[in-house]
Amino acid sequence: MSEFSVIVCPNCMQKYRVAPGKLGMRAVCKRCGQRFKLDAEVQVDDDTVCGWISQADAAGTSVMGGTSIFEAPRGQAAPTSAKWRRAAPPSEPRIRFVRVDKEGACFEFPVALLLEDDLRASFPHRCSLCLNPRDLSLHMLIWGDKLPRKEALLLQEAENRVVRSVDKLMAADPDSWFKNLEPVVVLPKPFSNPFPYSVCSNCSPIGAVKTHLRTESGLDYCQVCIANLTVALDFYRNNGGRGEPGYQRLLIARRQQKDNQWENLPFVVRTRVSTWFTKQSDERFLGFYSDEDFGRADTGLAGLVLTDRRIVYKKYAACCDYPISRGGQLVINANQNRATVELSQAGCADAICQTRPLVAGALARTLTELSPKWQIEVHTGRI
Repeated sequence: MSEFSVIVCPNCMQKYRVAPGKLGMRAVCKRCGQRFKLDAEVQVDDDTVCGWISQADAAGTSVMGGTSIFEAPRGQAAPTSAKWRRAAPPSEPRIRFVRVDKEGACFEFPVALLLEDDLRASFPHRCSLCLNPRDLSLHMLIWGDKLPRKEALLLQEAENRVVRSVDKLMAADPDSWFKNLEPVVVLPKPFSNPFPYSVCSNCSPIGAVKTHLRTESGLDYCQVCIANLTVALDFYRNNGGRGEPGYQRLLIARRQQKDNQWENLPFVVRTRVSTWFTKQSDERFLGFYSDEDFGRADTGLAGLVLTDRRIVYKKYAACCDYPISRGGQLVINANQNRATVELSQAGCADAICQTRPLVAGALARTLTELSPKWQIEVHTGRI
């Protein structure tokens, strides 16, 4: 690995492995969209697989996922959402940091603030789970405590409902798109006022943001819990939280979350995966790869878990372990939008998982680095 330098995004701390000839170039972080210079002076441990980037050179469009973090050439437009400028943060915080726990970062504010556009427009325009700034859809915060009879199915349906593509919405009306958002008709005022957050096409909104209402001394308060702590920091900063003690606590928790792939999963997804995967004391969790045959609302019920010791496969009644040390074959058949992953190992039943090309590529790359005993085949245009 000595021929590579490991570079860290100055905004979200994502690590990238970069060839010497690329040092000094300008780059765009896949995770948060931050532009920065590839500076070899910042050195960190060399144990992180290169981020999966799909922005610039030919490698960035391969089915195996790109390794280019270099700025796109002139002519490739930035996301439309990047051109919109929200109001400056208030001089005093309008929300209160409550805690950070296994579900994420929790904030609180009086119900009356739901009338303020600046608060409701304060989520960052990047995916609330993976931080991707492109291919975003708007979802609305749903105050489940105010739904009729607190119907769980109605809550899940409302959370999954896509309002509109962020880029299309802003391209059509860049100045007043927010004021033209429709209210959530199943909720009473002021809880029906639109409170949008973004999720990309690769992620499920389930568990990204949770809401709760509480009453204290006759006053009603809204609570918002955000699973991704980088998004939580942006939300807190946009609402005047920078400089508060809670902001520093969040910075520390965010660094810890980033280094723990398991904690990076939304709490709801972790809970579902935990019903069929139990981490052993001597293994390191590396990633969860959801099965696209299951809807985004069911993320975590099926897919592949990769650790440094094994692959665990779950789909319907099937649940199998494939030890990394025994080797095997991973075949990816993919087109531009979808990939079929076929996993086989002597003495084990074959596994088939439907996913996205970049996700399949990430799995293949990590598996290759774990063990040379695995044979990887990639075929395009077969789906």
